Amino acid sequence: MSTAAIQETPATSGTVRDTTTTPAPAVKKEIRQPKPLPAPNSDFYELAETLPAEELAVVKQVRAFMETKVAPIITKYWVEDAFPFELLPAIKELGIGGVGLKGYGCRGGSPLLAGLVAMEMARCDASIATFFGVHSGLAMSSIYLGGSEEQKQKWLPPMARFEKIGCFGLTEPLVGSGASGGLTTTAKREGDTWIINGQKKWIGNSPWCDIAIIWLRSSGRAISRITRSKGSSSRLRPRPASRSKRFRTRFRSKSFRTA
Repeated sequence: MSTAAIQETPATSGTVRDTTTTPAPAVKKEIRQPKPLPAPNSDFYELAETLPAEELAVVKQVRAFMETKVAPIITKYWVEDAFPFELLPAIKELGIGGVGLKGYGCRGGSPLLAGLVAMEMARCDASIATFFGVHSGLAMSSIYLGGSEEQKQKWLPPMARFEKIGCFGLTEPLVGSGASGGLTTTAKREGDTWIINGQKKWIGNSPWCDIAIIWLRSSGRAISRITRSKGSSSRLRPRPASRSKRFRTRFRSKSFRTA
C-alpha cells in the first residue's frame, strides 16, 4: 500500500475514500545520436573526377599516402619542431617529383593534377605540403622556366628523384616577398666572383637543402641565382625589377655555369 495519507470522509457519509496518487509512468526520452560526419573532402567542385584515369590514380595514391603514412606520425614532429626525414624514401616512391613539368625526368601531368596533389597534401598536413611545394613547385619550376639548358639537365633529374632537395629564397624580413621592387639582398660581381649580401627569412627546406634559388638585386634588376652550400653559383635569366639570418657570401661563377 502506498505510504500516502488516507483521508476519511465525514462520519455521516459512512464511506472512506483513498486519495493515494499513483505516479505516472516515466516517459523515456529518445536521445538522438549524431549522424557521422562525412570524410573530409576539400574538392568542393569535384574537379578530381574530371582528370584522366591515370592522373586520378595519382591523386588517390597521394591521399592514401598522406592518410596512412603521414597522419599517424606527423604530430610528433610538430611537437619536436623537426622534419620527418624517415618519410623521404616513401615520398620518392610516389614518383611525383616535378609534377606538372615535362621532360628532364619530371613526373609531368596537367596543371590540375599538380594543384590537386598539393591540395591532398595540405588537407592532411601543411608541413609536408610546404616541403613538396617549395621543392617541386618553386625550386624546380624556377630552374625549368628560367634556367639554361645546362642547368636544367644538371639539376632537374636528381631533384625529380628527390636525390637533391631545393629551396626558394625570396622572402626577406623587412620587405616580405617583394620581388617586384622591394628586395634588399644584393649581388655584386668582382671578376669571376659574385658577392651576395643580404637577409632571407621563412625559407622552407633551407636548413638542409642541396640547392637554393636565391632572389636578389643586381644592377637595379631583380634576378634569381642558383646556389648551394659548397659555395658555387650560377645565374638564372634575369627578371625585370619593378632581418633573420644575415649573410655575406662569395660565389665563384664562370660563364653562368652551375657547379
